[in-house]
Amino acid sequence: MRVFIAEKPALGQVIAEALGTVIRKDGYFECGSNDIVTWCVGHLLELAPPEAHNPAYKAWNLADLPLKLRPAKYQPIARTQAQLKVVQQLIGRASEIVHAGDPDDEGQLLVDEVLEHFGNTVPVKRILINDLNANAARKALAGLRDNREFFGLYQKALARSIGDQLYGFNMTRACTLAGQAKGVKGVLSVGRVQTPILGLIVNRYLANKHHASAFYYTVAASLAFDGHRAQARLVVAADAPVDDKNRIIEEGYANQVADACRLKPTSVIEARVEEKQTPAPLPFALLDLQVYMSKAHGIDAEKALALTQSLREKYKAITYNRSDCSYLSSDQFAEAPQTLSLLRQALPDLAGMFAEVKPERKSRAFDDSKVSAHTAIIPTAVKINLEQLSADERAVYLAIVKRYVAQFLPEKRYLSAEARFDVGGHTFVARSTQVTHPGWTAQMAEEREDDEDGQDGQDVDAVSPFDALAALKAGDTGRCDGITVAKEKTKPLPLYTEATLLKDLQRVAKYVKDPRIKQLLIARDQGKKGENGGIGTPATRAAMLAKLQERGFYAVEKKKLIPTPLGLEFIAALPAIATTPDMTALWHEQQQMIEAGELTVDAFLDELERFIADQVKDVDLGNVQGTAKPAPVALNAKCPMCGTDLAVTPRVIGCRGCAFKLYPEVSGKMLTPGQIETLLTKGKTGVLKGFHSKKTGKSFDAALKLNHEAKLEFVFSR
Repeated sequence: MRVFIAEKPALGQVIAEALGTVIRKDGYFECGSNDIVTWCVGHLLELAPPEAHNPAYKAWNLADLPLKLRPAKYQPIARTQAQLKVVQQLIGRASEIVHAGDPDDEGQLLVDEVLEHFGNTVPVKRILINDLNANAARKALAGLRDNREFFGLYQKALARSIGDQLYGFNMTRACTLAGQAKGVKGVLSVGRVQTPILGLIVNRYLANKHHASAFYYTVAASLAFDGHRAQARLVVAADAPVDDKNRIIEEGYANQVADACRLKPTSVIEARVEEKQTPAPLPFALLDLQVYMSKAHGIDAEKALALTQSLREKYKAITYNRSDCSYLSSDQFAEAPQTLSLLRQALPDLAGMFAEVKPERKSRAFDDSKVSAHTAIIPTAVKINLEQLSADERAVYLAIVKRYVAQFLPEKRYLSAEARFDVGGHTFVARSTQVTHPGWTAQMAEEREDDEDGQDGQDVDAVSPFDALAALKAGDTGRCDGITVAKEKTKPLPLYTEATLLKDLQRVAKYVKDPRIKQLLIARDQGKKGENGGIGTPATRAAMLAKLQERGFYAVEKKKLIPTPLGLEFIAALPAIATTPDMTALWHEQQQMIEAGELTVDAFLDELERFIADQVKDVDLGNVQGTAKPAPVALNAKCPMCGTDLAVTPRVIGCRGCAFKLYPEVSGKMLTPGQIETLLTKGKTGVLKGFHSKKTGKSFDAALKLNHEAKLEFVFSR
């Protein structure tokens, strides 16, 4: 009997459909007389906690470090234990197994670890499917390979998984115990990815806070031609005094250029008008969807992921929701007419959008060569009743639908005019555009990449009328009848929002100074659309941010991520290797060697254990003082009892004129300055999440209000 083990139930169903003669059983499908299809539900096994290796490890003691956690032990994940038993029984009955994990290293590990756990001895084949439809599965069934070809991929993922446990458990215990000696309450967690993420938040905050303003100068010219006028900016010469962003930094030089050009003749060096087009934005990968929902609807990354999970599992409304891919397959293009027809019927409010849809229009998104382990997140061919969805589910679903439908709308078309001028021996440039057909932009707000690097607008061109530029040709002559020098002030890098941090996590290599480490990070993401030297995965980054916030390392204030004193001090105290992406880069290099058979998993872990032993014996948390409360800020509020000014400290807010006091920590939740201001000025907050009941030990959500005695009360939704 041949047993297929898919990574997820949805893929199992597709394989069963491709095999045919499907009979549904409890946890598997029978397909004819010889084939059975079962599935994992993500990982069915997890690495066992330290106490499974040694009961003494249940208590956190410095003398036990470094923890001895090898050989690795696995245990069933409680919520999927029943399915694990089904898989175990079928492995015992199989004469051949087909590994149907996703075609990436994590997918390889997920099934191989189960086979290893149960001591499988029968032959194993490998099927590679990256599109959840029966046609793709039928093609893949014709190309089964020997699973031994993928042993290196399995070992690579295994090394990373065990390595993360060794590093995380040991470093977290070492730092937490050192913190407790200084009065820190709670867990000081350390991880290969989560701690560099906190490092980014802290470093951005410090760069913003300590930014030393400087000035730069821009030169713009008003150029008159026969019947036309152009506004142009100076093209900075190679020998000009500039900063690292090619901006003029000497006022005298800028004035010298202006004097040399004022009232001088000008001639057109070159002029051209080109027809251009802008295609619709690609369908969503998970991270892009999280960024969009954060910006457009204020829905955080973890909640956005949960909403997509609901849309996929509860309503079957979207395809695989944890995808890191923005492209679609040829099979999905063939299915588009049916999907579009159902969407048109289900969403009459989008009739204007559907009016321009042509199912035969094939956008750049449909490219089999760029499809990875998954395809982009798109709506399924299911007619959805929007009334059944919550407001947030509806917002996420419609965002996914619009991105998908946009693939069948016309491109935006426009004319681009550019002219270069010589004025007194200096070169100026002017550009302008004219839309000839709005295309998809008529139905969707045009999306632009955030200027996250603090460009300060230095590349923005002076505005010139399109007709004036389009009328110019090389050799035309005119006169510079106006010249201005503008003094501009540099701006600090903006504080991170969740959306801008998520985008930056795709490309942290740009902050790495060591060229070798930088290149290793970039090489790690080769071939991944949107990732260019990043850390973490779209599916894990949101959870890491939530954990860092929950443990008091940073707070969110008016969408800005603000490190607490604990976060600032913790990053300052840790060695650089723990707070930068360097470790991820170095691990990648070693894991590539493991995949190629040039390094064993044990050799990698032996070296890691030696490194950890050095780290845990010398933990010095320096100035960490133990407060996870946001740094005190000036509140835009007065005492609600007498109207007097308030004294603000991290632990208490007190009135300078009466007995009023407010403690920012309420039932285990630290209120942000914005929430405190709302409470003090309006008397009541909106519903807040994350309170903890000491009686029940459970979390709860509630609003806060000040009663007539200015005492705090919870207000629960009915």
